[in-house]
Amino acid sequence: MSSVEQKDRKFGVKQYIPIAMIGISIAFIWMGFAKYGFWEDMKGPRPGFFPVIISFALLVASLLALVFSFKEKAPSWPLENWLVPLSVVVIMGTTFIIGLLPSVGLYVLVWLRWFEKCAWKTTITVFLIIMGIVIGAFVLWLGVPFPKGLILNLIAN
Repeated sequence: MSSVEQKDRKFGVKQYIPIAMIGISIAFIWMGFAKYGFWEDMKGPRPGFFPVIISFALLVASLLALVFSFKEKAPSWPLENWLVPLSVVVIMGTTFIIGLLPSVGLYVLVWLRWFEKCAWKTTITVFLIIMGIVIGAFVLWLGVPFPKGLILNLIAN
């Protein structure tokens, strides 16, 4: 085994999250059984039933992640992987300034046109359909109060 392969098998940062999740899942399993109860013969599931089931699934997944983390190579972080998280930050910033709906609309336009390389006709069609559904279903039908942002609040007042 080369020294690089030996370094990959050592305990390190890749094992911290699975170990933390194992601890969290064990804590929720214990709380589900001991504090909230799991099952009652006459009434069926108790308040701890669902947390215990989910925590067992988390425990199994975390154990598998821990085992496989020793076989993984070091991750790479290409710029393309950061486009979506960075766009979320931009949407949050522009939401503060112009509001959520215009921010999401601009995001759809920019993403489809420049990153997905869609034609303008496709981009505008998809934009109109998405905004029509969002405005029709959430604003008009359900009455969801989306954030308006500083500029739209100044205009409205």
